[in-house]
Amino acid sequence: MKKINYLCLALVFCLGSCSKYNPSDALRDLNKANDRQPMTTADFVSQKFPCTTKSDTIVEMQTDYKYISVVCPPSDTLANDTIYIDKIKIVDKRSMTKRMIALPSKTVTITKYFEDSAKIKSLSLANSQAQQDLKKCSEKRESSSQWIKWLIICLCISILLNLIQYRR
Repeated sequence: MKKINYLCLALVFCLGSCSKYNPSDALRDLNKANDRQPMTTADFVSQKFPCTTKSDTIVEMQTDYKYISVVCPPSDTLANDTIYIDKIKIVDKRSMTKRMIALPSKTVTITKYFEDSAKIKSLSLANSQAQQDLKKCSEKRESSSQWIKWLIICLCISILLNLIQYRR
């Protein structure tokens, strides 16, 4: 009997001395490492969480209207839709006119920026933790709704049995 008591006491001691490694312990260890060996800590962090380069591309289409000199031969107004050209016309400098035409242009803007991968990792871990918490809550809600459903069924059966007993 004495041995069982000692075994129970040893088991309680072992279970009491075991603890989880929580975020405050990790932060304390990181601060301690940064205080004693900052170069090693910086190298470790830069290797595990390097900065990433992101780029955004923005394409803008614009139409600019400009006046340019264009050689335009005089046009004869005809009633027909078809124009027959039977000879070559020579255009001299005096017949040059200025016309407004549209010049389409395309502007491509590439923006590069650096993003901290440690922040991305932290946010993705927080997101996965939130998804797990949501899943646990939904399972808990479903189990509680099942419990309430069975209580309602038992209540209905109880009422029916009471009605049957009352009629006798």
